[in-house]
Amino acid sequence: QQLEPGINKLVTNIAKELDNQNDQGWFFDVGANVGLYTWEVRKACPNRNILAFEPDPENIKLLEKTLAKANLQNLEICQSALSNKAGEASFFQDTLTSATGCVGGNDKPWIEQYLNGASNEIRVKTETIDSVVKVDKTPSLIKIDVEGHEVEVLQGGRITLSETKPLMIIESFPPKQSTILSLLHELGYRSMDADRHTSINPKTTNLFAWHPQGPFKEATIQKLIN
Repeated sequence: QQLEPGINKLVTNIAKELDNQNDQGWFFDVGANVGLYTWEVRKACPNRNILAFEPDPENIKLLEKTLAKANLQNLEICQSALSNKAGEASFFQDTLTSATGCVGGNDKPWIEQYLNGASNEIRVKTETIDSVVKVDKTPSLIKIDVEGHEVEVLQGGRITLSETKPLMIIESFPPKQSTILSLLHELGYRSMDADRHTSINPKTTNLFAWHPQGPFKEATIQKLIN
């Protein structure tokens, strides 16, 4: 898995601005993989609390090794997939790159669709954003990269999104992207293309979403995207 330069810059700039404003909210890294964005946020903001969600046991091993080696504090790993209900689900591991594993759905796993490879099906625990949020564990920034399961992740976080209104960066491709945009609109969010800092367009694959009553005023949002 590679960091997308534009998204990485946006995530780190948001985290730094949250620090500047003494915001105490957490960074939720949903679909953390081996922890690349967790690592970048930690580098930019050493005291920010981070909760990394990763259901793939192979990725968790690498993530835990990194954390132990770096002796990272204020960081928790949740070994579950986020979805729209707590329980269990099939998870298809990407046995080639480890980067495109996904919770089972109606679509074929990415590795089978585009890489002509075979996935390995395992069972994983599922939780919801709403079920993990507590008074002392509320997110100010959420990054979601879950290979097509993003609709369910947002559905499982409706209460949190309505009450806490965190900033979000969401990877989402058509046709599911239109469902994501409808959900965000329904919750009062505004959104744009996170890579190009333009309106949503046919090339958009990453969304930046914010709520007018969220952590940042509109002037701060404009500063971040210009």
